[in-house]
Formats: sequence, C-alpha cells, structure tokens
Amino acid sequence: MSLEHDSASEQKTKGARTESHSGNGTTGNIPPNSMVVDTSVLSQLLDGKFETAAKRSENHIDTSIKGLRDEIETLDKKHDKKHSDTASALSALERKINSAVESFTNIAAANTTTMQETAEAAVLSARAAVPHGVGNLPFGFQPPPEDGYNRAPIPSRLKLFAIEAVTLLSAKSGAKAMCDKAGIDETNYQVEALGNPGLSRLFAIDFLGDPQTAALRAKKARGCLRSEDGNWMQVKIPTPSGDTTQAYINPDKSPKVERVEKLSKVLRKICANEYSDQKFFVDRATGTIKCGWTPIAIIAAPTSSEISLKWNNGGIAKAGIDKAIVKNAFDLATGSAANVEWSS
Repeated sequence: MSLEHDSASEQKTKGARTESHSGNGTTGNIPPNSMVVDTSVLSQLLDGKFETAAKRSENHIDTSIKGLRDEIETLDKKHDKKHSDTASALSALERKINSAVESFTNIAAANTTTMQETAEAAVLSARAAVPHGVGNLPFGFQPPPEDGYNRAPIPSRLKLFAIEAVTLLSAKSGAKAMCDKAGIDETNYQVEALGNPGLSRLFAIDFLGDPQTAALRAKKARGCLRSEDGNWMQVKIPTPSGDTTQAYINPDKSPKVERVEKLSKVLRKICANEYSDQKFFVDRATGTIKCGWTPIAIIAAPTSSEISLKWNNGGIAKAGIDKAIVKNAFDLATGSAANVEWSS
C-alpha cells in the first residue's frame, strides 16, 4: 500500500515540481499556482524575441542610413547648384566687363580718330595758308606735296568694304539699297572701286553737290543704317559665285589711319592666337595693343611703305609675353620687319 501511495503521489505532483538549489544545496518546492515552463521552450521564446528585436534594430538602422544618404545627396545637389549658379554669375559678369571695356575702347578710338584727323586737316590747311617767309618758316617754304596717304578725311565720302571680293555692279547694289532707304536719288552719288576695277573689296561712295550738301547726304545715308534700338543693320551684296557677302559702310578715313587700324587688328589677332588664355584689346586710332588694361605694343605707319612696331617692355614682362614670338608672326603676316622698341 505504501508503494502504491507513493507512486500515485508522484504522478499527482508530476509537472508541478522543479528542482531549485539553494545556497546550502537543499531542494525547494515550487509555490502553489505557479506555471512551470520547460527550459527548452523558454529558450525558444527568448531566441524569438531576440531575433525580432534584432530585425527591428536592423530595419531601423537601414532606415536611418537611407535617410542620411538621402539628406547628403540633397545637400550635394544644393551645393552643386549653388556652385553652378555662382560660376554662371561670374561668367556673365566677366562678359559684361569685357563688353564694357571693348565698348569704352571703341568709343575712345572713334573720338581719338576724329580729333586726330581734324588736327591733321587743320595743320595742312594752316601750312597752305602761311605766306612764304612769315614767322619761323624759312623763306621759300613749300608745304609738303599731297601724296594722298596723309590726307584729311573726305566728309562727302563713304567707303564700302566687302568681306569677299565683288564686282563694281555688286557694290552699287549695296549703295543703292542704303541710299534708297535714305531717300537719296542715284544721280546724287557715284560708286568707284578702290583697287582692282574687276573684283575689289573696297569701294568709294562719293556724294555730289556743294561740299556742305554732299557731306549732309553722306551723313544721312549712313545714318539710315542704324536701327531705332541703336544697332547697325547688315548690308548683304551678291558675289560672283551667286552667294552673298557681308558689307560694311563707314565714313572715309585717311589711308594712313586705315593702315594703322588694319595692322593693329593683325597684331591683336596674333597675340590672341599665341596667348589664348589672356584678353587683348586694340585702340584702333593709336594702334595700341593692350593685354587687359596694360599697353604692350604700338604700331606706327609713317609712310605707305614703312611699319614701326614698338614695345612696352615692362608691359610684356608683366603679361608674360614673348616678344620674339609675336614679332616673328607679325613679320610673316605683314612682310615687314619692325625693330623699334618702346621703353617703359
């Protein structure tokens, strides 16, 4: 009986007991109404909770990293846009400055040309009017012969310059288009080639009448080429090939002034080709070439067969320009040597 009781008692308490080791090694009983969970089940529950927590942490970290990357990308885009906007603003400012400098140079050149030509005309007129033996002039003084090179500009003349060589008939068509717009009849002007009579790039448009009327007609004709907004209208004339070319119509200038302007343009182009990282400007009236604001060279053409290229040695040293390279290219372009140096 005792054995059966013990067995039944063991079955009754099975699943409700656990062993607990106290500090003295004795085994304790589980309090009543306590749930007993197998250690393997508890381990699985804990593992599941740890795994869920780890996944949540990983997802949170991934989301945070993605947010940081998006924010960094947004900041990069804003920085790139600001950098691009700044670069564009600087480029626009540089273009405005260069345009202002060129405009100022052209205005100064035009004013200087007018003053120079007026002064030359006054000198020639004064020389012709002074009686022989008067003042400091020696007796028997004769004014220099008129060679046409140093002459004063002709107020009643305009000059048509074509990019390509054209016939006299083509030049007349350009002159007629201008004069028709100004309301000037064909009988009040005439056109002639200045050079090869067959094909030329330069033509003279001479207006007829008394000097004052002829000069006013020339001024009126050229004035009609300027639009209301201040821009000059383009003149297109036919070429022998059947195409058209651009033509420019400007007031008359002395051959000397025209030659200096042409040579200074050649020199400026050479400088720009050799030193493309720098800005070069030309003062057409004086034949001065500038690197930025610094004069570096000046061209003179005292006669129709003489060229003098002078240098500002301090200016070319400051700009880092090799004088020999520019001079050799200029000599090849003009067929003349220019050896005079301009000391700074």
